[in-house]
Amino acid sequence: MELFLISLNFFFSGVPIYQQFNISEKEVVSHKQKKYLNNKLVNLDDAYIKSFANFDMESYLEFYIQENELIDQEIKYLNGTDINFPYFIDKNNCRENKDENYIFSDTVLIGDSSLFGWAIASPYDMVGKLRKMNPNKKFLNLGMPGTGPVNQVSHLKKVTKETDFENLVWFFVEANDYEKTSPDADCYTADHNPKTLFNNYQNTSDALLGLKIFLAEHLRGFASFAKLFLNYEDKFNLDKKLYEDTVKKLNIYLETKKVKNKILYYLPYYNRHAYNSDFFIHPNVKKLDSLKDDVRQIVTKHGFKFIDGDDAVKEIKLKVNLYHYGYPTHYNSKGYGLTAKHLSTYLEK
Repeated sequence: MELFLISLNFFFSGVPIYQQFNISEKEVVSHKQKKYLNNKLVNLDDAYIKSFANFDMESYLEFYIQENELIDQEIKYLNGTDINFPYFIDKNNCRENKDENYIFSDTVLIGDSSLFGWAIASPYDMVGKLRKMNPNKKFLNLGMPGTGPVNQVSHLKKVTKETDFENLVWFFVEANDYEKTSPDADCYTADHNPKTLFNNYQNTSDALLGLKIFLAEHLRGFASFAKLFLNYEDKFNLDKKLYEDTVKKLNIYLETKKVKNKILYYLPYYNRHAYNSDFFIHPNVKKLDSLKDDVRQIVTKHGFKFIDGDDAVKEIKLKVNLYHYGYPTHYNSKGYGLTAKHLSTYLEK
């Protein structure tokens, strides 16, 4: 039985079944933080974490204010996976844009929490990286957590009426942007009150947590095997009519703004990266490929350049390590950094 399970993990890999064992994200992260620390394991996020080693909450806030030349901007806080960090909000409650970005920006970016930079301190979030890599260019980050294409286009049109920009980058997140959303949305501003810069490890009273996490990960191949028999017809389906209508509306707006370059950046998600595709393509991944093709066909039909974000991370062998401690959530700083580097090559052309 053990050899059978190992072989399934080898051939399929797949998404750990944390949910079936009722294991939360905090429990997984807490357990793995301790495991990485105690065993001195390599984490793709290590460089990010170590960059805060010489700071505490007070000294980092002072550094952050000076680094960003802030005077009277409102400071809020986010709880990160490892680092709890300050961030400032702009006049439209979006993340870390100056007023001048709404006058002119070389590039405006729209998307959801991945673009917003959830759980990652600046400048290690995607737009922070883009700004570091392209110091002579201005970027306007309109990432809004919890939104979809309809929300994002509506918000763009609302807040950039007086903004001149040359490039538009629209992120389509494979995780959930195929789902329907209402048209109205505003930038989301979270404000927590962390006591320390470094996120303290969460204690748990569950003595079996380590065993449950082991089983959830050890049985992922068996779960992937079982999913071979699922019907994926009703999963990951894009409302093509709604999406194309949204693309059309955006294209008309961009033409009125005389925007030169229109880019759709397709951002892959954990489900795709969890499967081993060396031997054959799992039906789950095939359906995600179908979703990707639908998006590609629609946006290229209306003059957008389609960029496959999976190319940004193709050199990473175990791609689940691009996510915080391998949990199915947002990219860690390594994932954001590779994506920003990949996108920069297109913005330079």
